[in-house]
Amino acid sequence: MKNIIYAISLCLLFSNVSSQDFSLPYTFSGTPDFSVLIKDYDLQANDEIRVLDDKVVEYAYDNKGSLYEYLYIHVVNYVNSEEAIDRNNKIYVSLSEANQLVAYDCRVVSSSKEIKLLGKDALKEGTNDDGEKVHYFAVSGAEKGSFIEYFYLIKRTANISGNFFVFQREIPVAKSIFKIISPKNLVFITKSYNGYTELQTDTSLKDKNYLYAECSNIKRIEKEDFANEDANKMMVIFQLDYNTSSNKRKYFNYGLACQNIFENISAAPSSKAKKEIETILKKSNIAYARDEENKIFKIEDYVKKTFNFIDNPNEQLSNLDYILKFKAYNASGGIKLFYHLLETAGIENEIVLTSNRYDVRFDADFESWLFLNEYLFYFPKLQKFLMPKATAYRIGIIPYGYINNNGLFIRKVKVGDIYTGVGKVKFIPPNTADHTQHIMIINAKINSTMDSVNVNLKQTYTGYYAQSYQPYFDYIATDKIKTFEQEIINSMFKDITIKTLNIENKGGENLMINPLVIKSDFSSGNLIEKANDKILLKFGDLIGPQSELYQEHERVFPVENDFNRNYSREIHFTIPEGYFIKNPESLIIVSQPFLNEGDGSGFVSSYKLEGNELTVNISEYYRQISFPIEDYEKCRSIINAAANFNKIVLVLEKNN
Repeated sequence: MKNIIYAISLCLLFSNVSSQDFSLPYTFSGTPDFSVLIKDYDLQANDEIRVLDDKVVEYAYDNKGSLYEYLYIHVVNYVNSEEAIDRNNKIYVSLSEANQLVAYDCRVVSSSKEIKLLGKDALKEGTNDDGEKVHYFAVSGAEKGSFIEYFYLIKRTANISGNFFVFQREIPVAKSIFKIISPKNLVFITKSYNGYTELQTDTSLKDKNYLYAECSNIKRIEKEDFANEDANKMMVIFQLDYNTSSNKRKYFNYGLACQNIFENISAAPSSKAKKEIETILKKSNIAYARDEENKIFKIEDYVKKTFNFIDNPNEQLSNLDYILKFKAYNASGGIKLFYHLLETAGIENEIVLTSNRYDVRFDADFESWLFLNEYLFYFPKLQKFLMPKATAYRIGIIPYGYINNNGLFIRKVKVGDIYTGVGKVKFIPPNTADHTQHIMIINAKINSTMDSVNVNLKQTYTGYYAQSYQPYFDYIATDKIKTFEQEIINSMFKDITIKTLNIENKGGENLMINPLVIKSDFSSGNLIEKANDKILLKFGDLIGPQSELYQEHERVFPVENDFNRNYSREIHFTIPEGYFIKNPESLIIVSQPFLNEGDGSGFVSSYKLEGNELTVNISEYYRQISFPIEDYEKCRSIINAAANFNKIVLVLEKNN
């Protein structure tokens, strides 16, 4: 998308307007009294507060009439513990080689209002853990009760096709300000999310468009399980809406995006590339495919095992001839390669662009190119998706960040003598719970010396659970496979002695075709304890560790699952001769709070005793991705029902 956006933006980046400086002052005030802004906070409960978070984006023309943008960041942090001071001893600045640092400063204001100016030397250069160059303010002289204040002003390439800022963080924010300033001819559109104030027009700047919002007392983000924290934070999305100089509205509309994206992807390949594409189709053995879905699978499996995906925007990696020669592609190159393979094979497809719902949800009611940052294919006849860059996935399963979200679906249409792309925003549905299952059939028996439990276990994984293992067998060295297989079992059961282990349907060629089946025999002394003449059997541990959901603070976010799924467990236990189970009723756990509301999620365990044979059946299911915050306690009861089963200890006593 970036190359396409750049090409379309060129017509906007020139004007006869003279060069402009940043419109607002960017110096520290004399002796500030920041304590006024935090007077209502419990300073014992909050060791760090973002007192002020002021962001300004200003678009302006340089002396050649080209558009650029200023980014101004002004922050004041209150620190009231050694830990908070340590967290703020390095404050990173968003600076790259493409950015010009115009101005910056940093100072520390003590609780007694003494000011320590850190000056220009406070800005340091270093490298991060990835070896990348970084810039940061080295803060010194802060003590408990201090305010650390800094600002920086950057001049950089203008982003007018869609951007967003997040205003909520892990510490409370006393006051947040956001401003967008632009030349009179460039009108921006914005939308605020998750409770942030909508931007309003401010007329205080002459001959400028000026949008302003202020939001106070923003609650801090608490870590919450089964929640989509980032996408639920307060944020603002903004982009250019129209240019009054050309009287053209909605420059960045989806109609234009569809045309340009389709033309870029479908551009006729060279004669050499055409031959290579036909060769790939032959090598992928599509002639032996049993149906169209299997044909797509064979193409995808061959490409993903033969070509390398490289997460790099290098233009060569999106050039079809280069891709075919060097067997490597990036995200935009992958969509081109797969498109021409699918078209040559005569397979109907639609190109889909979407966002990762864990970053920014695709808002169907706000037309923005910000959401068009990941490529998928959709096959209308099959109603299934494929993601070229996701090398460990196959048709029918894509990374779950892109399901349960909207997307722009682009289909090929013929207009006169040419083909073009026409798009529509549609929902990318999650797979049903039956798509992703973990099935366990367990046979357990205490050994003859009554100090260990022998377990025969068959596990069947499908969907996302199979995807976690199957494709990776293709990349593991032969001498490491046994260790990898044992780690799968050991991730569920600690300190066991594995006697036999057999895994069926390994490798990416089985994903979404054959389930991953793991058969094992092992023994464990940790499952059993003796208390005088009683035997304590840690029966719940037979299903492996379970998530537990507790909340020390008031729940903030709705419940959101990664994907729908089913768990099925069937446990057979042979009671030792001369013993009986004293507490079998503990095996009955039922939590189905949504039974009369579509039964979106639930947990049910039951048992049956026939002689000395105990059979336990457990069904745990999650058929719905999202639940409103009002349903949090219901969801918690289901998750904790599984955790409670995990804690069950059966008491075996001798018969009289």
